[in-house]
Amino acid sequence: MFRNLLNNAQPVLVQGSATSYFSKPEETLDPKLFDGNHLKGWVRNGILHLLFDFLKEEYRHPDLWAHVWIAGSGVSYQWSAAREPGDLDVLIGVDYLQFRKANPEYLGLSDVEISKMLNEDFRNNLQPDTENWNGFEVTFYVNPGATDIKTINPYAAYDLTHDEWTVTPKQISAPHEKVWDVSAQRDLSMASDIVMRYSQAHSELSSATNDAARRNAETKLQASLIQGTALYNEIHEGRKLAFREGGEGYTDFYNYRWQAGKKYGTVPALRKMSEYWSAYKAQQTQETYGIELPDTQTLIRRAATYRAKG
Repeated sequence: MFRNLLNNAQPVLVQGSATSYFSKPEETLDPKLFDGNHLKGWVRNGILHLLFDFLKEEYRHPDLWAHVWIAGSGVSYQWSAAREPGDLDVLIGVDYLQFRKANPEYLGLSDVEISKMLNEDFRNNLQPDTENWNGFEVTFYVNPGATDIKTINPYAAYDLTHDEWTVTPKQISAPHEKVWDVSAQRDLSMASDIVMRYSQAHSELSSATNDAARRNAETKLQASLIQGTALYNEIHEGRKLAFREGGEGYTDFYNYRWQAGKKYGTVPALRKMSEYWSAYKAQQTQETYGIELPDTQTLIRRAATYRAKG
């Protein structure tokens, strides 16, 4: 089973790269996006058209329930890290009452379920077409607790709906706490060990000549993927907490941990392992049942829409 999935997989490497978080703040905002402190019209109009044209294919009256911002480093003074394409994070605040009025077939879904449904649609059907939009990777995300974006403590947020700043960026540098970097180095050490064991097991599986050797390699491979996925989820969930109510946003330890993980290569390597593990589980389900079963959120969504239609 692992042989079919992973023989064609790319090797996982822990490889550091530049990140905007640790870059020196620039004197101005990105001149490709801004005229002074005002977002250029083609950027605002282009992103709004991308989003609303997409939403209108599946949902009614998104103009009544979707409030749109660009947030993060792309609209801050730390935009110039050596990455191509650049990042633009588009966050959507949903008025869930208005959403349900406009789309009554989803009355049975909670706020969290609606946000997960929208995010799944963005991830699967919109973002593959926005990975390089005019030199920027544009991602779209609904945070169920962020109808007002200020509740998630962004360090910069431009309101596309009203064409104005909600959170004006400041020229600040990343926090430097020695104990925080020790923690990030510990993550790097653990990730490097997990990736090494994954690579060894992958090699053993590829060269196995009998069932006993194959089963032993598969067990090792599965253990490394589970451990890599668990560490990735820990770092990722912590970062989410940094930008929720009660978190400290940009200066929060858990955001630093995530950003340092990107800098050292920890996060990209663990993310890849998490993707492999998800792919393996999907394949395992398909081989067991003959079809790829829908996930829990899809089942909830179907049940809710079925109840509404009934």
